[in-house]
Amino acid sequence: MRVLANPELTFAIHEDGTLEVLTAWYPRVLFTPGVLARADGRRLVTRGDEVEIRCTNGRAVYALGPPDAAGARYGCLMEETRC
Repeated sequence: MRVLANPELTFAIHEDGTLEVLTAWYPRVLFTPGVLARADGRRLVTRGDEVEIRCTNGRAVYALGPPDAAGARYGCLMEETRC
């Protein structure tokens, strides 16, 4: 049996505060409560059970599943663009 770790989205943060995604938009990502709490409405936007990540080189929308015991939620990729 092979157990794979959760993929991590990696970003560069530019001097002006914009994000640049450095990894692929993975089909399933775990969002911690801390990440969701920091949604600023500009780079990270939450709308109900969706999260949108906006970067200088693309964007992605994830549908959030129910929270686990620690409050983390898995997101399933619904839409992505690359610039």
